[in-house]
Amino acid sequence: MKEFLAAAELELGMFVAELDRPWLETPFLMQGFLIESDQQLAQLRGLCRIVLIDRERSESRHMRAKVVAPNPPAPALPPTERPLTMVSQAAPTDFFQLLKLLKAYDSESAETVRGEAPVFAWSVSRGARSVGGTELEPGPVAQAGVWAWLRARARKLRRREASSEAESDVVEDISSDHPYPIDVPLEQELLAAAPIHAEAMLAVKDILRDVERQAPPDLGRAREVVQDMMHSVTRHPDALLWLTRLKRTDRYTYDHALDCSTYMMVFARHLGLPQDRIAMLGMAGMLFDIGKLRLSARLLAKATALTPLEYDLFKTHVDSAVQILRADASIDLALVDVVARHHERLDGSGYPSGLSGEAIGVFGEMAGIVDTFCAMTRHRSWRPALSSQQGLEALIGLRDERFSAGLVDQFVQCIGIYPAGTLVELNSGEVAVVVAQNRIRRLKPRVMVLLAHDHSPNANPHTIDLLYDPVVPGREEAYRIARSLPEGAFGIDPTQFYLA
Repeated sequence: MKEFLAAAELELGMFVAELDRPWLETPFLMQGFLIESDQQLAQLRGLCRIVLIDRERSESRHMRAKVVAPNPPAPALPPTERPLTMVSQAAPTDFFQLLKLLKAYDSESAETVRGEAPVFAWSVSRGARSVGGTELEPGPVAQAGVWAWLRARARKLRRREASSEAESDVVEDISSDHPYPIDVPLEQELLAAAPIHAEAMLAVKDILRDVERQAPPDLGRAREVVQDMMHSVTRHPDALLWLTRLKRTDRYTYDHALDCSTYMMVFARHLGLPQDRIAMLGMAGMLFDIGKLRLSARLLAKATALTPLEYDLFKTHVDSAVQILRADASIDLALVDVVARHHERLDGSGYPSGLSGEAIGVFGEMAGIVDTFCAMTRHRSWRPALSSQQGLEALIGLRDERFSAGLVDQFVQCIGIYPAGTLVELNSGEVAVVVAQNRIRRLKPRVMVLLAHDHSPNANPHTIDLLYDPVVPGREEAYRIARSLPEGAFGIDPTQFYLA
């Protein structure tokens, strides 16, 4: 629950959700933070008259929020069930091992589960095993492999959600005053999201293959998988964001479609939109670029600047996408509208209609922000990818020019000052990658330590949750982030650590 308080009534431990002035006009590093010092109190009281406080995320004595334990115990398996482990290899028990497991399987491996066992053999073994603290549940046929188990787990989650909705017979409209809570561990959601992401990749491939063949795309499969993606994002948004980093193909179009779909839903979740709108925006993000398949491969692959004539031809991909989508009688017209406007810009410089200001609409602007960010943070033949932080800085430079300042600020808050995948140096000298953000203290994310204090690689990187102020070994101070690092810092190869 959120409520407005006079600045004079603020106290330590309160979570500040909004100010009565633009965030960028203040010295605070991020939108939304926990008041942890008298200096912050003095600054707030000097700058603001009224402040919006989030009670659920506050820790003051008057509005103490419940703090979730870092590793809640997983439900015990029934005594008759035995967990799965990989042949001749112990089941992963930490985040790094989980990433290795998930990276070993791609969408093609998932495809084989439909008809035959994947190339990696699995068997049932005795003794308790877990992945990231979550007990593994064996399927009826262990030989079907981990993907079969993961897919079965996803189906179980869907049935559980459907049963819950049927019992209540009410689907609650979630507003920004009632954000979706993160109530499952990241490791658990990664396991549930892995087969969903694989299905999404296959759905994207089917759609793009149909368009390339000049056939009407079958959007039914995509709608189903986007529903599953939406439920995963509402449970824990960092899971699918991690998988978009882990599962990269050699085709920008495929990767960009899944990137945009995922980020659109994560952004919509952050804004507290209802689930049907989250799913619609995720579907739109998946279809932004289907019109490009009507352009020549030579034009799309050109590594130098386009001529005016080539650029005019390139811009027709939006109209082509709209035509393809309108041919589907069951299409949501709101979705078509989002696709039609994802290249429009606040100052009227966009295309195809040159819309400006409020004529673009909130969803159209969200689409433009996400499409721009995802394009900047993927490698292209003519330029290297920007880091997430560089991408956010570029968006901030476009505030009140190409995009509304309010929506840019919300997207920056959604992605966070240390997005998942950001390289950071700790005060111990160790180098880590951000695993997941903490909603209460944004400067204290969960990290995975890749390099030791002497910058030598860790063979088996471990995770540290800075939220709980762990102490640096041999020193009487808590771990903290000293600075963020650019991609490739200290010669780190992301593929070596299963991050790309």
